[in-house]
Amino acid sequence: MKRIIGFLLFVGGLVTVWFDWQATTAQAEPFRFAKIGDVWFQIHAGSLQVLQPAIERYIGPWLWEWIFFPVLLAPLAPVLFVLGALFWFWGRKKRDKRRY
Repeated sequence: MKRIIGFLLFVGGLVTVWFDWQATTAQAEPFRFAKIGDVWFQIHAGSLQVLQPAIERYIGPWLWEWIFFPVLLAPLAPVLFVLGALFWFWGRKKRDKRRY
């Protein structure tokens, strides 16, 4: 199951790179990756706008400033590739160390 999730995350990274490439060539700009926060805002802006006050009010402003905000500024495709690789290697079958 972990390998399937890793594969899907890797494919999601490839699709994201393709969309980023299409967007930058359409605007005649140099290639850049879309940020996680920008993609989340395009998909469902309301949940993203509710997240910040909820975290700052009920957990603490430090969590938003030091954890969530940097994650939202991270590029989406490389994050998906890294998560896909982690899940892929986490789900691989272990070799039997005994030799006959």
